[in-house]
This record gives sequence, C-alpha cells and structure tokens, in this order.
Amino acid sequence: MSHAKPLSAGAIPQAPASPTTIEKKTLAASKFLRFVNVDYNRPVDSAKVSWQYVERTTRKGDVDAVNIFAILKKKDGNHVVLVVKQYRPPLGKYTIELPAGLVDNNESPKEAALRELKEETGYVGQFVGSTGQQFLSPGLTNENMVTIFAEIDPDLPENRNPKQSKEDRKMGITKEWLPLKNLHETLAKYESHGWGVFAGLYAVAHGLYIKERMGL
Repeated sequence: MSHAKPLSAGAIPQAPASPTTIEKKTLAASKFLRFVNVDYNRPVDSAKVSWQYVERTTRKGDVDAVNIFAILKKKDGNHVVLVVKQYRPPLGKYTIELPAGLVDNNESPKEAALRELKEETGYVGQFVGSTGQQFLSPGLTNENMVTIFAEIDPDLPENRNPKQSKEDRKMGITKEWLPLKNLHETLAKYESHGWGVFAGLYAVAHGLYIKERMGL
C-alpha cells in the first residue's frame, strides 16, 4: 500500500487553473439568496456539465460572514467560550453556535465580528487573531466565512452589564458561557439532547480535543 508523503515546509502546490465557465444563469432569486446554474467544462475530459448552487446576494466584498470565538480567561484556569442559542428554521430546531453575522459594506471581517459580538451578546471583545476564508458547504453554496478570535475582559466597565441589541432580543437569541475543557464532550451532549451544533464551533472543539489527546 502506498501512502502520500507529507509536504515539506513551504511546499504547498499552486491550485490548478479553474475550468472554463460556459454559462452562469440565475434560476430564482430573493432579497438575500440567489439560486444559480453554471455550465462548465469538466477538468478531466472537458465535457460540458452543469451544477446548481446558492449564492448570497448580500456579499459586499470578498467575505460573506464572520463568526467569533470569544474567550474569557479565568484565574483558576477554567476558561470559557461565549456561545449563542437560537431557533433555526432550516433545521427545525434550536442551535448552539458562535456569535456570527454578515459583513456590511466598507467593513472588514474584524470590524464586523466585533460589532456582531456586541449586538448579539452585549460584550466588547479584544481582537486576538483571525482565520482565512472558510467554505462550510462548497457543494451547496459559494458562501464563505472568517473566524475571528477575541478575548473578553470582564473588568471593562462596558462588560459588567452587557445588553444585547433590541433586534437580537426580538429574534430570541440567548447567550451562554461553556467551559473550554472537554468542550467537544459538552457539545456532543447538547446534540444528544436535540440541539443543532454549528460546524465552526464543533471544529474548534475537535481541534482542542486532538491537541489534548495527542499531546500536540
């Protein structure tokens, strides 16, 4: 059995050239979404093939949306992450997610994330870092998202009595702190009790789990 060799540092290959797009056509559209069909030449044999997918009509730049992994560090080491809960009609169930939202016009992902954090939870966060673009379901949609990492200082005056925006309260969004330790197990328990778990939240939790279990 042959095994792929790990890439050496700096040896990332250039992405192949994209196949030729023959035609792109809108099949249906609403205020926020557009359902499209694209005809293109299949890379393997150049045969004409079609694909249908969904686009957001709200994209203002390169990034559609952001989510925020906001941590509050505790002196005893039992650090916590801020999550939100809300009803999601496409799933027909309540979910547990990271605070998130769309990037507005003339707004950077960092600015959008800190704004959404304040609107959804009332907390003011301090920027720590960010990821590149993430594609959560590339066969279904071209939507992309950036994760912003932030730290919340509970001693800041604006964080002592945080209040959500009126719109987010009307949407029924609630907030909760979850322990970082064994976060993947906590999320699995939520799932077993009927909650939907956001992929981005699960992904970070699994990364922490792998780091702990493999001693990385």
